Amino acid sequence: MKIAVCEDRDEEAEWLCDVIRRWSVENGISAQIGSYADAASFSFALEDTLFDALFLDIKMPGENGVALAKRLREQDYDMHIVFVTGEKEYVMEGYGVEAVNYLLKPVEEEQVIQCLNRIWKRKQEQEPFVILKTEDAAVKLLQREIYLVEVFGHKLVYTTEKGEFEVISTMKSARKELLEEWFVICHRGVLVNLLHVDFVGKNYLVLADDRRDFCREIPVSRRMYGDVNEAFIRFYRNR
Repeated sequence: MKIAVCEDRDEEAEWLCDVIRRWSVENGISAQIGSYADAASFSFALEDTLFDALFLDIKMPGENGVALAKRLREQDYDMHIVFVTGEKEYVMEGYGVEAVNYLLKPVEEEQVIQCLNRIWKRKQEQEPFVILKTEDAAVKLLQREIYLVEVFGHKLVYTTEKGEFEVISTMKSARKELLEEWFVICHRGVLVNLLHVDFVGKNYLVLADDRRDFCREIPVSRRMYGDVNEAFIRFYRNR
C-alpha cells in the first residue's frame, strides 16, 4: 500500500510516518511511505506514484490542504484522505471531499491506527477477487494473493499467499475470472501473476514475494517469451 504524509512540520511528519511504518510491520502489510512538506512537492510526486491514502495537514505554505483535496477529487483521484490538523472550523470541508476521517491535533497513535485499519479494509473490499470451490470448501482469494495457476489433468492448482488450492476446472475458465492485464501464460498450462514477477529471461522467469519468503523459477517457452516479456514491461510501465 502506498501512503503519503503531507505535513510542513518535520517532527509531526516523522511521527506520523513512524506510526504508519509500525502499523504496516505489525500487520504484515507492505507499505511505501512518502513524506512531503507542501502541496507542490506532493503534486510533483503524484505524477509518478498513485497513492492509496493521504494524511493531509490543512494549514501549509502555498496551497492549503482543503484546496489540494478538492483539486484531487476534481481530477478523479480516489485515494483515501485523512485530514490531520488543529483547525476545527474545517471539519465540514472534510465531508465535501469524502475524507476518511478528520483528526484534531494533538493526534493519538490509536486514532491513526484506526484510520489505517479502515482504509485497509476498504481497499481489500475494492480489490478484484475470485472464489475457488475446492472439495472441502469455498475460498475467497484476492487476485493479488495468487502467484500462479497450473494445469494438472482436469484440475487446476492455485499457488497463493495462503497456500495451494486444488479445483476441478479449466485454464480457459480461470482466465475469464482473472484480470487480463495481471496474468499471462508463460508455458503450456502455467499462468503467472505479473504482480509477483521479478525477472523475465528467455528460458525462465522468477516469481518472488519477500514478505512470504516465496521464490520460484518458472519455465518460459521459447514461443511465448516475446508475449511474456512485452506483457511484463507494459504492466510495470502502466503502474
